[in-house]
Amino acid sequence: MRSPFTSNELRPLEGEPGTIWADGQAFVELATTMDETAEMLVEVGDSSIHKSKGTDKLAEMAKDSSADLSDAAVRYEGTGKALRTYADALRKAQNWLSLHQDEVERAENEYQTALEAKESADRQLASVEHQWPWEDEPSQEDKDAASGAASSAQTSLNSAENERNSQWRSFDHVFEEWSDAYDDAVAGVQKAMDAADNGDGFWGVVDDLLTVISVVLVVLTVVALIIGAPFTGLLAAVVLGLTLLSLGLTALKWADGRATLGDVGLAALGLLPFGIGRALSKGVPALSAVVKGGRGVVTSVIRSGLPRVRLLHPSTWGTPFQWLAAPIRSMSGLPKPGMFVNPLRTIANGGPEVQQIQRFLTTMKGSGWGSNPAVQQFVTQTATQLPGKFTQFLNAVSWTGAAGLTGYGAATAPW
Repeated sequence: MRSPFTSNELRPLEGEPGTIWADGQAFVELATTMDETAEMLVEVGDSSIHKSKGTDKLAEMAKDSSADLSDAAVRYEGTGKALRTYADALRKAQNWLSLHQDEVERAENEYQTALEAKESADRQLASVEHQWPWEDEPSQEDKDAASGAASSAQTSLNSAENERNSQWRSFDHVFEEWSDAYDDAVAGVQKAMDAADNGDGFWGVVDDLLTVISVVLVVLTVVALIIGAPFTGLLAAVVLGLTLLSLGLTALKWADGRATLGDVGLAALGLLPFGIGRALSKGVPALSAVVKGGRGVVTSVIRSGLPRVRLLHPSTWGTPFQWLAAPIRSMSGLPKPGMFVNPLRTIANGGPEVQQIQRFLTTMKGSGWGSNPAVQQFVTQTATQLPGKFTQFLNAVSWTGAAGLTGYGAATAPW
């Protein structure tokens, strides 16, 4: 059954608006993650830390990868928004059809019935108004009946035609809104591709991104083993963002039949170290807190050992200045630990900052204030919050597994 005005077919519209909208939202969320990760990669590339020996290549790779992610984010965001808009239009059209499709069909059927009735009445009227020579002259009563039937049929036809036209025009309006939304969605996806300027085909872009992500993850995982604070948090955020992207893109491939559940499982296992790491590092203090606390304890020790000011003893007149200089002395005697750490110990400790804390505590014990009870108590209490032997074992398993997964992803990525 088609519209008499546009020939649009009256039929249910295919598609699941909820699924399409959810896919569009997933694209937009992936784009947001890509943008955030790209910004962090730029920060990695711009950081002065990359100027250290052996990390120049990291800066170059980080900046190149950030550009790829930014382009992909433009494409994913534009595609996602186009899908969400189309999903809303499809839902609106489907809702209208579910409520009014039967009404349109009934109006069309009643119109066809009325049309047939009118044609029949017209034929009957014509037969009584015009006779062949061999036919008997109809009575006036027969003529009046035929004329009345034709008039009634015309009235019924006019009413049925008005209702039928109204229903079809409403359908055409809804259908054309949906059709325009579909065309807009196609144009929106194409516009996103043109804006991103990475039109190698949707799945080609996904594969390229997964390749880049796998390689960058390997590099950043290695760098994270040897560089400590203040770079640790940024690296962890980048690695987590890239791992989430890898999982999201692999899930998209699986949904389209281009990846197996095993591939999704491997991508998901890449997140495992973040969960284990959080659980195992619970209660471990931050390096900045340890440095600040340790220097504070030493500052108090220095000040407590100063003589009281006595006007009759010139040797004590400098005590106020020594009191003010105590923080400077503690800072000088307890410098922040170096940035680079032993990667093997990083694996066992679950992160480079723990080694830096241990190094700082060793500096405290070896300083001129190391024999002070307050300093010894601070060192002991802080050391008890660091990973023990069993925790170090679990950390080693977690980090080794993560490195193996990211290495496997890079080795099996399509080139």
